Amino acid sequence: MRWNTRIASLAATVALAGGAVYGTGVASAEDAPQQPAAAAKSRPGAHEPQNIADLVTQIDRYYGGTKNADGTWSAAADSPYAHDVQRVEKAARKHLAEAGRKGTRHGKKPAVVLDVDDTMLLTYDYEKATNFTYGTKSFTDYVSKADRGPVHGMPELVNYARSKGVEVFFLTGSAEDVRAPFAKNLAKVGVRTPLDRTHLFLKDKANPPAYLKEACGAGDAWTCDGAQYKTATRKYIESRGFDLVASIGDQDSDFTGGYADRTFKLPNPMYKVS
Repeated sequence: MRWNTRIASLAATVALAGGAVYGTGVASAEDAPQQPAAAAKSRPGAHEPQNIADLVTQIDRYYGGTKNADGTWSAAADSPYAHDVQRVEKAARKHLAEAGRKGTRHGKKPAVVLDVDDTMLLTYDYEKATNFTYGTKSFTDYVSKADRGPVHGMPELVNYARSKGVEVFFLTGSAEDVRAPFAKNLAKVGVRTPLDRTHLFLKDKANPPAYLKEACGAGDAWTCDGAQYKTATRKYIESRGFDLVASIGDQDSDFTGGYADRTFKLPNPMYKVS
């Protein structure tokens, strides 16, 4: 399963309060408005969690959600979400340009690894269609259409990295059986970097490559969680003669375990992956 927490994580991770997620995509407790202690004690239901319908409304405003004529949902290019992505993308672009300028060092070529879901391809439409409730079959059916829109500016970023001599790798926790639509969708949104098996990594528990079988087991003996699987794969990429100068993703678990010089986190208030 790609996501192990859904609605519960929605309530736990969304503290937007009118758009309080900026830059890194993480809203801290310090960002939330504080109530006077006396008021908090006297108000009935002071410990009641925020209503989930209100959270969904805040998410829609954050993404600038628009329902299209065909019933699908899209995020606005001038939304708070898009502006937050742009800030992260701008910082990553500067770092990748510098890495490309330095070129191969100590025999290792500069490279960047990126997550796919909500790092390259947006799933906001899926979340709206399923009321933020993940299902393996529904998600597989959805991504198999290979019709997701891009995360604002990210195809341009990876093409830019490639033009500067930085090798581009994609690493997703989604299953091997959606490899073809993932590659097709990435190409459809304008990615012009290699999308073969040596550049696009998906999780194959039944028949994992040798480096994963050693690290994670196989089939029923698989022991890795998502973060461990991604760590092992980044380690493998570096073992092939690359220096991962950056890792870009939308989850903290995209960065756990190291094997990247810098990390760039995109905002995602819709779900949380461990």
